[in-house]
Amino acid sequence: MEPHCIPFTGIPHTPSLFADLLYRFSRVAAFYEYDPFEPASFSAAAREIQHDPEALQRRAAVAEVLAEQNRFFGGDRKTEENIKRLRSGQALAVVTGQQVGLFGGPAYSVYKALTAIRLAGRLTADGLPAVPVFWLASEDHDFAEVNHCFLLDSGHQWRELRDPSIQPGNTPVGRIVFDPSIEALRDQLVRLWPAEASAEAEDLLAGYAQDATYAQAFGRLFQRLFAGQGLVVLDPLHPALHALSRPVLRRALEEAARLYALVRGRDRELSKGGYDVQVRLRENATLLFLMANGRRLPLRRRGREFVVEERDGRSLAELLDELEAAPERFSGNVLLRPVVQDWLLPTVAYVAGPNEAAYFGQASVLYKELLGRMPVIFPRASLTLVEPKVRRLLEKYGLELTDFFHGEAPVRARLAERHLPAGLQRRLQGGEARLEQMLAETTGELKKLDPTLAGAAATSRRKMLYQFGKLRRQAARAQAERKAIIGRHLEVLIHSLYPERGLQERRLNFLSIVARQGPDVVERLFEQVNFPCRDHQVVLL
Repeated sequence: MEPHCIPFTGIPHTPSLFADLLYRFSRVAAFYEYDPFEPASFSAAAREIQHDPEALQRRAAVAEVLAEQNRFFGGDRKTEENIKRLRSGQALAVVTGQQVGLFGGPAYSVYKALTAIRLAGRLTADGLPAVPVFWLASEDHDFAEVNHCFLLDSGHQWRELRDPSIQPGNTPVGRIVFDPSIEALRDQLVRLWPAEASAEAEDLLAGYAQDATYAQAFGRLFQRLFAGQGLVVLDPLHPALHALSRPVLRRALEEAARLYALVRGRDRELSKGGYDVQVRLRENATLLFLMANGRRLPLRRRGREFVVEERDGRSLAELLDELEAAPERFSGNVLLRPVVQDWLLPTVAYVAGPNEAAYFGQASVLYKELLGRMPVIFPRASLTLVEPKVRRLLEKYGLELTDFFHGEAPVRARLAERHLPAGLQRRLQGGEARLEQMLAETTGELKKLDPTLAGAAATSRRKMLYQFGKLRRQAARAQAERKAIIGRHLEVLIHSLYPERGLQERRLNFLSIVARQGPDVVERLFEQVNFPCRDHQVVLL
């Protein structure tokens, strides 16, 4: 079995908008500014980034926040140097981001950071200095999406770790603090490492401790995973970043109706083109959330007023005053968030997954209206990692990852072809019945020939049927054992490669791989992964 690539057009559930962004850009050029696989796209996007004194001053202020945050996260000297390059205006940003899932969340979070680092390095080598920035989606308030992770243990059995704490609804996940239960969860995860590597595991997971927040722990984990790569981690919950975002948030308030109309118009264009709309705005929605009593709630229009949870309305003037006094209470929805991000950062490219890339097809109308520019939307590396045990099973049965896309039954049949003699039990049962009939007929003939032979014939008949039945039962046990082996092998393959009928990267936590393969697995991926690549890659470890 060799490492290979699988086009996304052959992978179930791939959004058609994402597939066209990868392979048929002319079809989606109306929704994106730049072809991500056209080298000139990056220099064109860079020319659109403003470098006037106001923009440089704003980015210098952002860099001060980044320096403070990354010292806390444990960023090393290369991270510090990259922040200095952002502060001085000497570098652009290649940005990616993800929700702050427990212990890093699904593996694709790691692949996003890896892609941003590789792309920033390539642009720098091509004469367009850039640094990788990971934006923590700490303002998101869906705790159920971040409070768990899925692992494979040493036997490739599926395990779930889940934060058992109860949290108030609509709380920004980056503000949620771990209670003492995190210690037990961390200990369970550490036990996946070999005993001799437990100290190494404890250091990697040191951020997951009582009284740490989800955002803090995630930032510390990523700085350890990508040590020496210059990754800059940004937590948007910092009040100074909200204050710097006021101009964009103010326009989102002042022009709420018009921006809503623009997005709905883009939705119609996407639908007309045959594409699914990823974010469906409710009637009279704005692009903003507002913090109320510790909860992040959608802000809606009601006539000339704005309301939260249909309570007493407030005027635009009142909300603008509140924005001026407490900007940290306002945040953008999934479509406005990247616009705020690129107001703060000189973003030349954003690294996105399949569904996320589709969001940008909608958000591009907001980019044009509010920023007058848009970054290159670049697809993240999409990987299935094949560990040695799994590789041996694939080779044993002559299987590929694509075989799992069609369900469990065809794969089980392929395994059975290799392990179980076709129709053996059926033939043994039929043979036993034929033997019984033949012996009965023979015994009858012997009685006619010599009645004294009847006893011997009956004894012989019993012995022969007993031995044949014993052989059949032994064959049945052997077949059952082989079926059990097939079941175990099938379970290992599905859990490892295509869990719950989806790509490995969308369910499996990356630390499962680190525990078995060692901390250098990240460095090995930098060497093994094809870049740039439009396809899903199968990587042999």
